[in-house]
This record gives sequence, C-alpha cells and structure tokens, in this order.
Amino acid sequence: MNKKSTGSYYSPAYLASFISKRVLSYFGNRTRISILEPSVGDGSFISELEKEKNININLTALDINKVELKTASNKWTRKTASFVETDFLEFSTNRQYSAVIGNPPYVKKNILTSKQIELSKEVHSNENLTEASVKNIWTTFLVKSNTLLAKNGVLAFVLPSELLQVKFAEEIREYLKAQFERIEIFTFNNLMFECKGQDTIVLFAYKKSNNKGEFFTNISSKETLVNNSFVLRNNELLVSSKVKWTHHFLTSDELTFIDNLKKELKTVNDYSVSRPGIVTAANKFFIIDKETENKYGLSKYTKPIIQKGLYVNGSVVFNDENIKELEKDNRPTRLLQLNDNDKISKKLREYLKLGELEEIPDRYKCRIRNNWYVIPNISESPDAFFFKRSHLYPKLLKNNSDAFVTDSAYKVDMKNGFDLNSFIYSFYNTLTLLLSELDGRYYGGGVLELIPSEFKKLPIPYVEITQIQFEKFITDFENKSNIEQILNQNDFNILNSTLGINNENLQKLTEIRNKLKKKRLREYANA
Repeated sequence: MNKKSTGSYYSPAYLASFISKRVLSYFGNRTRISILEPSVGDGSFISELEKEKNININLTALDINKVELKTASNKWTRKTASFVETDFLEFSTNRQYSAVIGNPPYVKKNILTSKQIELSKEVHSNENLTEASVKNIWTTFLVKSNTLLAKNGVLAFVLPSELLQVKFAEEIREYLKAQFERIEIFTFNNLMFECKGQDTIVLFAYKKSNNKGEFFTNISSKETLVNNSFVLRNNELLVSSKVKWTHHFLTSDELTFIDNLKKELKTVNDYSVSRPGIVTAANKFFIIDKETENKYGLSKYTKPIIQKGLYVNGSVVFNDENIKELEKDNRPTRLLQLNDNDKISKKLREYLKLGELEEIPDRYKCRIRNNWYVIPNISESPDAFFFKRSHLYPKLLKNNSDAFVTDSAYKVDMKNGFDLNSFIYSFYNTLTLLLSELDGRYYGGGVLELIPSEFKKLPIPYVEITQIQFEKFITDFENKSNIEQILNQNDFNILNSTLGINNENLQKLTEIRNKLKKKRLREYANA
C-alpha cells in the first residue's frame, strides 16, 4: 500500500479481491445488493466488484479527494452507482446498505480538523461510546458504517492492528461484539501491504449468522488467502478476558495457565515508582554531542543524558564509562539544561538562534514555557531506566552514572524495603518477559512497546539476591549470546522459589513466550 496524504493506504488487488468475494459469497443466491464504500481511494475494491456479473450491485462510493474519485469511477462501467465527493463524516443518508466495504483512512485525532473532531464525537456519542474512543478517524468510520448497515448486513474493512491491542480500541471491540453476531479477524505474518510501520488486519463483521462468535486466523502468505486455505478458530476465553486480540493464537489452556500465575504476583508498581523521562520537545536541538558542546561553549549548561535504548544494548547497568564510549562514537549525550535566570552568553545566544531558525520556539511544548529553551521537570537522575520500546526483549538497567534519560524510557526509583539489584535481577525471567509481550503492544517492524500503565502493572516474581550474586549476574548478562541464556540461568531460581514452578511448566512458559515473540517478529506460521 502507498500512503496517501489523506491518511489512507491503497489495498493491493489480491486483498481487495479476497475481501470482495468473501462479502459477496455471504449473500448466496441474492440477485440484488447495495454496497457502500466510504473512502474509495484508487478504486481497488471497485475493480473487483465490477467483475461480479451474477449480482446486481447498487454502489455508493465516496471520497474526499476529487481526483481519486474520478479515477475510481472510471473503473465502474454499470449505471447502478453514484460517486460522491464528500467527507464520509459529513455524509448523510436514510439508506441501509447490504454491505459496507473498504479501507478507511488512518488519521490521528491531532491531525483532524476541529469540524472532523466534532463530527467524530457526535458519531461516537450517538452510539453511547465515550470521547476516549475518538483517537483516530478509522474508529469513526467503523462506528458510522455500522449504523448504515441493514439488519442482516456485513461490514468488511482493512484496519490497523490497533483495533486488537490498544487501550482506546477496547471500547470499540466491545461495541463490535454487541453489534454483530459473528466477527472474523485476519492477522498477517508480514507487512503484506507496503506501508511503512503500519501493521494491518482485515475485519469481517456480520449482523446475522448461524455460526455466532469471534473467530481468528493468522495468514502466513498471500497464497493462503488466494486459495482460501486458512482455518478460522473461535477463542471465547480471549474475547471474554482483557487479553489483547492480537494473541488469538494462544489456547484457552495457555491463557488460563498464565492468568493463574499472574494472580500470585505483585507488580512493578508495588516495588517501585516509575515516571516518564524528560520531554525536551526537540531532542535534536536540546541533546547535543561533545563537538557541538565545545563549539558553542555550552559545557556549564549541560548534563549527561541517554537519548534512546539503542545506546544501551547488552548490559543491566549503565555507568560513566558507557557515557564516555558514546561520546567517542559521536553520539549526542549532553542535555542542554538552561534555567530562567541564566545569563545568556554570546556563544549560547548563537546556538539559541539556530533553534529559532528551525522554529523550535513555535512548537507547542516550547511555546507554553516561560522561556522556550528552559526544559521543565528535569529533577534528579533516576536509580534505573526502563526503555518503553524494545526489539528482542525489554530493557531494565541500573543507573550507576549521573545520566538523565529522555521519554524513550521510564525513570525507576525503588520504594522503601525493596532492593534495586534484586528487582532488576528478578525482572529477567521468562514469565515477566512473556507478560511484557502479552500486555504490551507491537507495531510494524516488530517493535514492542509498554505504555506507563502497562509497565506499572507488569507482574514481577521478586527474589532477594546479594551484591556478589548481582555482580555475577552483570558479568553473565554482558557475556551472553542471547537473552535466552540469561532466562535459562535465572528461571528456576526466580520462578521455582516464588511460584513453585517445575521444569515442565517452565518449558510451557518458554514455548508460550516464543510463540508471542515470533508472532510479533512475524515468524509465526498459521499452524
């Protein structure tokens, strides 16, 4: 798929063909149906619907883009269609459609116009949904499309995987369950649509069905769709629980097993206080390398900082030596920390001018400051960092330096009565890393992310260790070939002593974690 300026993606022909055929097959021997496509784009669905000769299709096609609407209309040769240049949010009709089909735009709320936001709120409010679900325009397209369906209608959309996993979509998932007797979710091993970083799913939702429930399948290749060689499986426990729908390939037995272990454990929040790192509003300007620091004589205004998790690979401690290594690699490691009462030197004024040329003072977070260049809420450097995004495994590190951290991480400080070394050691076990996969969310490219509430609720089987044990742990961690080596060393000590887990159940946890990780990294086949 290619990104459009309107926030949509073009659907490849094979996917449009699969969706169109599946929708039409639902209507069996009917000779007449009405179809609405609320955001027609380049007309890939219209091309496929045009091929259907056995059903008389009355088509209503909408798009906000006049040029694309014209292109799409040229793909329809019959008279039974109306092509309307409009924003779907403003579209009004008394008709009820047999099917609503397509690929709605993906536009975040902060990019929408004030009118679009108000219209979205109205659509959601009319369906008794809260404003919290108005985070992206695709949710409003989904909700409004449902209201335009006939009582036995079907909805088929290409959607971002956000529907399955993010907090604001939880309400939308519940809404779908209440509105449709049957729901089918197709997830994919690969980014089968050429849109950078956008993990995409296909949703079919049927108002009426003889085979009710929520059904899931994972598609490992284009051929699986083309040949209809997939198997849809019902997963009632997943849908009735708070587990994210991305994890539909876990069995009820696996979900129950994990849930029973979770209940036995305290969470990150019980042992520590975590807060977001520093929001500079312009990292490239406020976080500088040594060369820039020297050029503008800024050393008296700077402090060490870690900009991103990529810079701390391979250890569970971060110290002053690590800062020096980053400096040698010309990484930006110096935070420009100015105060309102600082005297502005000539050289500093020169540097601030560079920021003004880049219009940094006009950015919202800079604009609301007393002085645009004074970053608020810097406070003290933390005891530890947890980086909210990760690849192969989440990173929790002890801070043995004076370094601060950006909002790429959460600052972690221990509560009274708990030991930081023991907390970090205890974090690195298969169950906690498995639960990071289960409770977090992932994006195109396999990036795992835990938002603040997900990190705070992460269960930890806490065990006390000595300083000598921690030093050995540091050495083992730095010398590891992969994280599995550390888990193999830690698991029995941590999970057997806290939960009484035996080797058989440890193996079960390892298998579940591998399944979750492989799916995130797009290696999981539709077994």
